[in-house]
Amino acid sequence: MAMSKWKNGIGPNTNATLMENVARCACMLSVPYGRGRVCVHTAKVAIHVDLGKGECSCAAWQMSGIPCPHACAAIKVLNSNVYDFIEECYKITSQQKIYGRTMILVVTIDMPNLNNYRLQDTTSQVFLTPPLTS
Repeated sequence: MAMSKWKNGIGPNTNATLMENVARCACMLSVPYGRGRVCVHTAKVAIHVDLGKGECSCAAWQMSGIPCPHACAAIKVLNSNVYDFIEECYKITSQQKIYGRTMILVVTIDMPNLNNYRLQDTTSQVFLTPPLTS
């Protein structure tokens, strides 16, 4: 049910991480040098991104499957959609395959209704207390 509310085909936590990375790429200068390869310049270092292979020299993209800020900068300079570069395991189609058969509803026939119980006379009831420790 919750998956039906996902925007852009990915979960809300993944989307939040991705949007944070997109925001972080705003200060980066990207220079494409052909075939989906881009050199991304930050304030301290130049990072190489290969969109065709799904690789960034910082290795964050390969480790998480979510485009890092450098990859987002490269995707932006090539006017591509950042959602196309997310690892398949995060997408709703994969999540439905993973969890589709494991979520089986529990049958609740003849289950007691907790709202029908009232606390009666407690003086005649026996309550178990935890053991004493010294």
